[in-house]
Amino acid sequence: MNRSMKDGLVLSATLLVIHSFASFLVFLYCHINTESQSVFVYFLFFVVDAPTVPLAFEIEGKIGLLTGLTDSWTDLWFYGHQGVNLRAFILTTVFGGLHWFMVGNLVSYAVGWMQQRVKLKRQRG
Repeated sequence: MNRSMKDGLVLSATLLVIHSFASFLVFLYCHINTESQSVFVYFLFFVVDAPTVPLAFEIEGKIGLLTGLTDSWTDLWFYGHQGVNLRAFILTTVFGGLHWFMVGNLVSYAVGWMQQRVKLKRQRG
């Protein structure tokens, strides 16, 4: 594996970890806060992770794949609004994390491409 690919993976993994940690902090905030409207904090991810997270929420709203899992988790913990919180956490972590992993790869590729172009121009003239 060449240096450019390693740098891309490091940058992508770093962005993925930072995004996942931010999503986890929002999850904890909503979990501790007893107001049901606290899950609206996740709307920040709709802007930061556009278009992947809004698309994931739209697909989840139509299919409802996570509903059974999150509702059973809610029944275990007896918190009325936590199913929505868990569902939003899963969607923002997975799809937002993939979004930032791809952004990190694209940025790394673009920087590597620009460095190669500068290096070729210096060699020519």
